[in-house]
Amino acid sequence: MINPNMSRALRLICLLVGIGGGEAFAQSAAEPTPSGMAEAAPATNGVISYPPSFFDEYRPTTASDMVNRIPGFNSSRGDDVRGFGGAAGNVLIDGARPSSKSVSVDEALRRMLPSQVERIDLIRGGAPGIDMQGQAVVANVIRKNGAETSLTFEYMGKLYNDHPFGASPRMDATTRIGDLRLNGSVNARFEKQQGDSGNGNFIRRNGRGDLVASGPFHANIDSRIYAANAAAEYRTFRLNVGAERAETPRTEYADLINNLGVRSTEKVVNDVTADKAEIGGDYQRPLAFGLTGRLIGLYTYKASDLVSVQTRPGVATRSTKTTDGVESIVRGTMRRVFSSVTLDTGGEIAINTLDVKNSLATGGIAVILPSANVRIAERRAEGFVNAVAKATPQLSIEAGVRIETSTITQSGDVSKERTLTFPKPRMVLSFGLSKAIQLRARIERTVGQLNFEDFAASGDLSAGVLNVGNSNLQPERAWVSEIAWEQRFWDKGALVLTATHSAVEAVVDVIPIFSGASVFDAPGNLGKGTKDELNATLALPFDNIGLKGLSLRGSYTWRRSRVTDPTTHLERPFSSLNPWEGQFNLTQDLPRLKSTLVITTMQLGNKVRQYRSNETRFDYTTPNYVNIQYNWRPNPTFIASVQLFENIFLRERRRERVIYSGPRSNGIISLTEERSAEMEPFIMFRLRKSY
Repeated sequence: MINPNMSRALRLICLLVGIGGGEAFAQSAAEPTPSGMAEAAPATNGVISYPPSFFDEYRPTTASDMVNRIPGFNSSRGDDVRGFGGAAGNVLIDGARPSSKSVSVDEALRRMLPSQVERIDLIRGGAPGIDMQGQAVVANVIRKNGAETSLTFEYMGKLYNDHPFGASPRMDATTRIGDLRLNGSVNARFEKQQGDSGNGNFIRRNGRGDLVASGPFHANIDSRIYAANAAAEYRTFRLNVGAERAETPRTEYADLINNLGVRSTEKVVNDVTADKAEIGGDYQRPLAFGLTGRLIGLYTYKASDLVSVQTRPGVATRSTKTTDGVESIVRGTMRRVFSSVTLDTGGEIAINTLDVKNSLATGGIAVILPSANVRIAERRAEGFVNAVAKATPQLSIEAGVRIETSTITQSGDVSKERTLTFPKPRMVLSFGLSKAIQLRARIERTVGQLNFEDFAASGDLSAGVLNVGNSNLQPERAWVSEIAWEQRFWDKGALVLTATHSAVEAVVDVIPIFSGASVFDAPGNLGKGTKDELNATLALPFDNIGLKGLSLRGSYTWRRSRVTDPTTHLERPFSSLNPWEGQFNLTQDLPRLKSTLVITTMQLGNKVRQYRSNETRFDYTTPNYVNIQYNWRPNPTFIASVQLFENIFLRERRRERVIYSGPRSNGIISLTEERSAEMEPFIMFRLRKSY
């Protein structure tokens, strides 16, 4: 006779080991739905609908909380790139992406109360009338009709034992008057950047491994952000404006004693200011022949100013960099929805300019840098056509192509103009093997975007890095093939396994640039390479084995890359690519206490290696960042949250540098440096009240 506890354990083991049993197992393992809870609607043509009642037991306070509870789904804000189409994330609001790049969809969802949400559709493989934004899976938040008014105040505080108090006040407001919707947000944030700050040690050795100097190392990085944005919607017309200023003062210094017993201090002080402003809008209306048109306009201004000063015994180095950039975008699309096919076509025109000015002086003497002062202008156009078809209730096919052409002009220290044109085809197949299992496959030609700042010189004295510009830089291209297996179980459970292979051309990395007798490092192309990724995303509820309210969510990614090094001519990984990362959280919902307890492990290690012409650098973060958080929600309009223990095990960040005498290929080490900073634990609390 098997007792109940053993039966529950066997069920869990069967789930983890033999989850491929599919729908039959999921149905046999499921228990009756507790009273007061609603299940998600069964998948229909690849769409799973989650009503607000599905989230009631979690007591969400914003629509963002609801999206974050969707089983097997990880929201993405999209990429910070030029243009509108390529910056898409995987969350929509009423079937569309807001016409803004500075205000993320997650930011918009934080202003939306759960009472304003009709339902959330998880769309896998496409659905009629939905622009998938190039994503295989999207969440579509559908708002209720009718009057809506809310005013929300939020205050977050951080208590440090080695830093002044951190604070983040915020106010959100939404209202609806007939067909007019208005919303806006004002917030500020003053805090210590915990990831890089801390106290540790600094060790420098010569090429033979003998100690040259050592001592305590200190790093303190502050962050001050001021932001405001607003949006208006009238029927099918939307307008949004926003502005932000970010200030990041940074101080790092080491108190050293050399091998002769002489004390000295090495210090780097950075002062960084970045400003951003944006105005955008879009208009949508029906056209002839059953078409729906949408026109988007966006104007963005960005500027930054960096002053970096490094002082060492007997010498001081000062580096400055200013940038001033503008982006103007006009995008038009047309859509025709047939019974089982959605056809999208359109185009985008963007004009970008960026002015970059750099200076470097050592001991008061100016250092001449190649491409120190440049102006980059780009005229870019893109046309696309895309079709999503439901061939059968189980099979969805998405196929399309984008053609991008851009003319880039450089002036100043370098005068050059070139035109680049790339086709970008894409095909995605989604097939439902059962109601619980879906298989997805994708093949796509991707083209990376050139970073305009890579055309100009830049220096980071805190990192000991100096790059010159490279006017010949090419965008990175790749043929990407991907296959994903999605298994849903127990109503709230999901496991998604994804394997991705990229055959890369023109890998963007660091190459040596020769200027007379001098050798500089610069962003450049290495040739062909490969990159492979395996990702697992899990949402595991424990209700079915008797542990009511307990759930585990997590995501883990493993990466492997190979490219030929330009200095040693040997194979190595891509620079600055973390080989593995992940995050897991264990959540215990406590309905009687109107509370939730969350244990989170974040960034399960970070191992990034950089390869330069005469140096290798290894940045490592220990995988022991653990938080314990308690959330109390006495009613839907109020939440009090306390991070009882933040960074319990004192996460450490370490940097190791190996500097060679000449190129790395000769193998002669000049010196090595090791520095570490241990992040101190802190307490964080958050109060949020809506009216």
